[in-house]
Amino acid sequence: MDRVDFVIDSVYGKVLDVGFDHGSLHSKIKENFPQKDIYGIDIVMKEKSKNYKNGTAEKIPFEKSFFDSIVAGELIEHLKKPELFVKEAKRVLKKRGVLVLTTPNRKSLVNRVTKSYFTPIHFSLFTKQELENLLQENGFEIEKFECFPYTEESSKGAKHKSMFAFRRIIHYFLPQTLQEQMCILARKVK
Repeated sequence: MDRVDFVIDSVYGKVLDVGFDHGSLHSKIKENFPQKDIYGIDIVMKEKSKNYKNGTAEKIPFEKSFFDSIVAGELIEHLKKPELFVKEAKRVLKKRGVLVLTTPNRKSLVNRVTKSYFTPIHFSLFTKQELENLLQENGFEIEKFECFPYTEESSKGAKHKSMFAFRRIIHYFLPQTLQEQMCILARKVK
């Protein structure tokens, strides 16, 4: 299993992909769900339609209780106010809807060695506990949590591409607190 499998296995119904236009995750979602049920927002887009709109994670341009699932793949770390995104996700999710996040683990061993997560475009890096607290404080319960090594698919702009093979090898020898990419499935409860 990898990040893509985690996301595909976790979402259902009407799916909103926040920040969909950057990366390959959206094409995998499109391969697995009916086109009519796939939606996307991004701040910069190539093409707009009824299901694809310009918007930000902090102000999602859809009505209340519209989605069954929201995907935020490698997004939350780019937000200056991630709590606004979590509140917006809760607003547009139906009762018992799911929010699926993938994001770097601030305390991963690879990050401690390479400092690759500390870039000018990363404003909000989390540990597992910090991310869980943010979600729980805003009306979500954690259903599933896993970590995966970063790959080219999940790290389009990575500086240390030569390390992907090494990352895969060491990942399985590290305790989860030192692993890289956090993937979390949270369900709206309030």
